[in-house]
Amino acid sequence: MVGIKKAFGLGSVLFLIVGVHLALEGCAPSQEADLAYINGNIYTVDGDFSTVSALAVKDGKFTYVGDDAGAQAHIGSGTDVVDLGGRTILPGLHDSHLHIRFGERELYPQVPDIRENLGEWASVERMQEVIRHALETGEGMRPGPEPRWIVLRGWMAAVWDPPVFRKELLDAAAPDNPVFISRYTHGSGANSKALELAGITRDTPDPEGGHIKKDENGEPTGEFVERAPPQLTSLIPDVAPYTDAERDRNLVDGTALAVASGLTTLHGASRTGYNEVQRRIRLYDEGRLKVRINEMVNEDAARRLGEPLNHENKYFVRSVKAFADGALGSRGALLMEEYSDYPGYTGEPVRSEDQLAELGTELLPMGFNLRVHCIGDGGNHVAINAFERAMEATGTSGEDARMALEHAQFFVPEDIPRIKEHNIIASMQPLHATEDMNFAVERVGEERLKYGYIWSDLIDLGVHLPTGTDYSVSPYNPFYTLHAAITRQDRGNNPPGGWYPEQAMTREEALRAATIEGAYVMFAEDILGSIEVGKLADFVVIPVDYMTVPAEDIWKIQPDQTVIGGEVVYSKSDDGS
Repeated sequence: MVGIKKAFGLGSVLFLIVGVHLALEGCAPSQEADLAYINGNIYTVDGDFSTVSALAVKDGKFTYVGDDAGAQAHIGSGTDVVDLGGRTILPGLHDSHLHIRFGERELYPQVPDIRENLGEWASVERMQEVIRHALETGEGMRPGPEPRWIVLRGWMAAVWDPPVFRKELLDAAAPDNPVFISRYTHGSGANSKALELAGITRDTPDPEGGHIKKDENGEPTGEFVERAPPQLTSLIPDVAPYTDAERDRNLVDGTALAVASGLTTLHGASRTGYNEVQRRIRLYDEGRLKVRINEMVNEDAARRLGEPLNHENKYFVRSVKAFADGALGSRGALLMEEYSDYPGYTGEPVRSEDQLAELGTELLPMGFNLRVHCIGDGGNHVAINAFERAMEATGTSGEDARMALEHAQFFVPEDIPRIKEHNIIASMQPLHATEDMNFAVERVGEERLKYGYIWSDLIDLGVHLPTGTDYSVSPYNPFYTLHAAITRQDRGNNPPGGWYPEQAMTREEALRAATIEGAYVMFAEDILGSIEVGKLADFVVIPVDYMTVPAEDIWKIQPDQTVIGGEVVYSKSDDGS
């Protein structure tokens, strides 16, 4: 455990000496806290959004939340006391939708990313530079006979001029080697050599669940929406899989990065399988995993488990992840009407309403909720209909079901009140709005955008709205999320005044979305999500006042400490910064 630094402000030394002396005289052993934080600015995020100055922790739970004077009754000879010196404490922050790939993406990647930093977009020139680097060094090249494949990730054409992916952009850097490069999400692209080797021509039919883009002459552009043709992907040599020890390392070392950013609970959205669930339980039992995880598993894992799992309030499995459609950037999101910038095409359905309703009807009696990826208004319509049918078929109330729309970006107007009516959760990612603003208007037009990224409207309706990042689509930093939610701006604070600012969250709403709402979607609001007596002691110490720091600076906040279950699992003073 990282040791706690007892840093006492000059103005409170005498107070503490006297207070501790009194506490030693009168503190009963049953009251004596393991930890006490005093002289702070603590946002509890309780029902009244109360602010206090002190808290105490014993056996991993909050035993006192109030003022400094009251805290003295909980301070004894064995209590570690931290004087905050006016610093701020927030409840432990949730990322309610991400992919727990920190180790594989940040620390030990097998596929190079063309982006210099996650959350920044790569230019065409940068992409070509990385391809040439692969040819020179072999980084990103797959083993096998010549010509060897180059495999990369991370392009996003909306920021290019013109904003179009074309195979010729890859050909310019690698005319003789096949190149395959995934988008930042939901799609991919290939160069002419790769198309040639795979035999993909103007006559090649779309793969199941995907689409081969064609130019005005009917020739393949090299871009694939959602799934790429299997006759191409089957040609790409595999890299050596991670060993079991490497997978353990990736999970342990990678999640430590998330903890250092202020995250205490991660909602894994990767349709985790049963064997991986067992790995994570083992790592918790070995004491190697510190962050809490709420897992969205695949249906096979749910069936094998038979019922939801809560492993020592550290590892939760309560949800099954499914897909209704793809992503807006790739034009895979399912729309009710054609794309404004791609006539005749409405996106890619993944699972039908009947399939999702059947799955929900199976899962609800087992105690699992269904969390469905749905971005387009068509995808959300399908999921809402399916949820309604599953709840009706099983006689399950919305409060007990807690079905969730993951991403929940676009709606047809008549579906919006149905979300509240059935207590459906809208799990949204504020960073997506500040990234999608580069292309959303072109994709759907101004009229449909009135019903997109409608955070404020949904909150005003009383909809539960937890927030996350969808890492590694977007950076996992929770303060980036809070900034985007409040400003509707990117980290350059553009556009001035925010993108559709009427849908911005207040600071209180954004903090609730990142804490108690995350706990709600995992059925854990009674033990997580706020700083209240009896709840698990998860919290984050930050050096500035979240409620008053200039909005444009919220994304710059860096935690001083992250505490999970009363254990200081990250301390800035110990990381060399």
